[in-house]
Amino acid sequence: MKVAATLLALACLAGAGAHAQPADAYPSKAIRLVVPFGPGGPTDIAARAIAQKLSTSLGQPVVVDNKAGAGGSVGAAEVARSPADGYTLLYGSSSTLAVNPSLYAKLPYDPVRAFTPVAMVARGPQVMIIHAGLPANNLKEFVDYARKNPTAINYSSAGVGSIGHLAGALLLDNLGIKGTHVPYRSGALAITAVASGEASFTVDAIGTTGTAVSSGRARTLAVLSDKRSPFAPGVPTVAEAGFKTVSADFWSGLVAPAGTPPAVVQRLNAAVVSALHLPEMVAQMKQLGAEGQASTPAEFARFIDEETRKWSGVVKSTGATAE
Repeated sequence: MKVAATLLALACLAGAGAHAQPADAYPSKAIRLVVPFGPGGPTDIAARAIAQKLSTSLGQPVVVDNKAGAGGSVGAAEVARSPADGYTLLYGSSSTLAVNPSLYAKLPYDPVRAFTPVAMVARGPQVMIIHAGLPANNLKEFVDYARKNPTAINYSSAGVGSIGHLAGALLLDNLGIKGTHVPYRSGALAITAVASGEASFTVDAIGTTGTAVSSGRARTLAVLSDKRSPFAPGVPTVAEAGFKTVSADFWSGLVAPAGTPPAVVQRLNAAVVSALHLPEMVAQMKQLGAEGQASTPAEFARFIDEETRKWSGVVKSTGATAE
């Protein structure tokens, strides 16, 4: 019996060793980074930038996998159900981690309990762009036009629950005008809708709206921040245009399934923070109209909590719904 007990103990230890991965052994295979939106938007662009740097520093491929749908809920839910081993990660954003809990009555994941924050990556102000064919060269003229044509205004976004959806609703509420939300599958498509005249306006990152504006198919009217952006110093804030301040930064970062070993989380965090200090990464963030946001997992967790409370208030005040 003593021999049997010894053999059983050894078997248990062997089994435990097979499942426990030393921190210095991670990663030993490719990592899948789920982006819960389509290609081309600020979340996707930032995710691909950090994925490339992580591939180099971690010594394993970090493969971006776009899983769009339901304001990011489809991709987020898939990661929430994944093994907590560090090989499936979510590139989360304000939409998936802070907006959706208030916007959707039932979510297929719990943003608080389903994920372990790893590191914030990017943060930047958003701007309002309008179709160039509209008779408005500034925000006041746009509001005047909207009041004279109350059924003519619609706005595009990367989807229901996206930061563009809520920022657009907040902007309309503060301006005292009405508009219809038209969701698309990505930020790039939402911007194209404005450039083509399918949508009156959209709210998105400065970097992603630049091409439509420089082509002359869209105009930038205001930055949704409490101060002007260094990436677009000539664009006035909503408050400078004579209306109530609207602050709606876009932000994004890495989270892992809840229960991911702390050593793995710290390994990933260190790799992200290191990448954000690289000159080429700083330049990529600048092109997006954002700044790298090196943070600890705990700092990112606190920020997500603050943003969740903020957007909960916006959902209530604007009456925004997951239509």
